[in-house]
Amino acid sequence: MKSPTLTPLTSFILKLVGIVLILSYLIDLVLYLTAANFQNNQWTMTFTTQLVDRGFIPLAGLALLFAGFWVEATTESAKNRSQGLKLAALWLASVFGLMFLLFVPLNVNATRLAAEEQVAKIGQQATDAESQLSAQVQQFRAQIDPQLAMLDQAIQTGQLQGDQLAQAKQQQAELQKLKSDPKALDARIAPERNKKLKEIQEQKKQLEEQTYRGALQTGLRVGLISLLLAIVYALIGWTGLRQMFYQANHEH
Repeated sequence: MKSPTLTPLTSFILKLVGIVLILSYLIDLVLYLTAANFQNNQWTMTFTTQLVDRGFIPLAGLALLFAGFWVEATTESAKNRSQGLKLAALWLASVFGLMFLLFVPLNVNATRLAAEEQVAKIGQQATDAESQLSAQVQQFRAQIDPQLAMLDQAIQTGQLQGDQLAQAKQQQAELQKLKSDPKALDARIAPERNKKLKEIQEQKKQLEEQTYRGALQTGLRVGLISLLLAIVYALIGWTGLRQMFYQANHEH
């Protein structure tokens, strides 16, 4: 036998849970907006992405809320009950539809700009690495004279004997050649320098491709989900409002 308190209790629980889900999302939205910084592309991208990812929470809340309205409508005394709450929910759904529609270009543009900023940083890091490499080359050039001076001193003072002396003289001759012949010095440095420059450029290219690919994937995913949510919320809000106004006009 059906309990006479089951229908009102079920309606109350469904509406309560639906309201809690909607309010939890609105609280998150307000907290984000209190720290709004839309001039920061990374913040804008994070803001829209997280709100879109959580956009199904108020949708589930609306579903539970209207399920509660439907259960409530089965009671004889519920003809005009919760009309204000139902109207507010439909207007909120319409606002959500507009909000998620605006999120599509906002997120896509912020993602694009954030990717460009990241690529610029990658380019700057590559330039800095190349500058450091050039500085190391200059440092190597500058160390030739001190090394020659040390070798001359060690040879003249007789500190080196045998193989050590022969090795020192050979190194001295090589350094003298590098000092007197810039082309020889360039030939000595070029292979290692070119190898490192190639590594820097390859790493730069790889990071740029990863950045653009990640931005494209994120932009497409968030944009499509946001557009889908916009359509669903708009359909719920506009269809419900039209039906309510139609019923109100025919009742009068």
